[in-house]
Amino acid sequence: MSETGRTSAGKRTKVLLATTVVLVLGLVTGVLYAFGLPPFKKVGTIEAADVCESLGDATSAAEALKQVVPEESSYSFQESSPIVRIGEVDMNLDLACFVYGSDDQLLSARTRAMTYTNTDHWVKERVGQLVPMSTLTPFSAGDRAVASDKVAAIYLPCRKHAMTDHLSVVIWLKKQGDASASLVRDGLIDLAKGMAAYAHTQARCDAPAKL
Repeated sequence: MSETGRTSAGKRTKVLLATTVVLVLGLVTGVLYAFGLPPFKKVGTIEAADVCESLGDATSAAEALKQVVPEESSYSFQESSPIVRIGEVDMNLDLACFVYGSDDQLLSARTRAMTYTNTDHWVKERVGQLVPMSTLTPFSAGDRAVASDKVAAIYLPCRKHAMTDHLSVVIWLKKQGDASASLVRDGLIDLAKGMAAYAHTQARCDAPAKL
């Protein structure tokens, strides 16, 4: 084959390879886009208007949730019917909010009225069942507060003269994203404090919340 023929054949081979690469890239891009995979993954938004009332200030709760939950194509909220019955010496309070992604439950938030004579027992029974005790570190809130990058919980005073005189707030992150552990922990604490403040008001507590 002449030098000219070899040059022409080489050019055709390069053009064919380039065309093949372009077609393959186009096909891969189309598949990624069609299935919502990175870098074309559709990410849902968390709007303050959609946040459960029991999480307290909606704007603050929405910002905290964006900080802790993983990226999902959509988000939804389910709020259980609140139980708030306040008596002279006793009360019954149960607030619950659940956050869902496109397929799974991402986070649960719950506040209940209860009394423990020892806050260590509260941590063990209400928080230690969700995460290893060794991962928990304290933060300043209520009579006792602990958190990790998976949970934040507050045991706060409510009624000065009541058989059930405290509120137990537990925020449990069930599915994690890519955010750093410290950022997630801070966000969970913000959610716990927001829910605690709301519950303290709903229960008409007369003891300082210490938040």
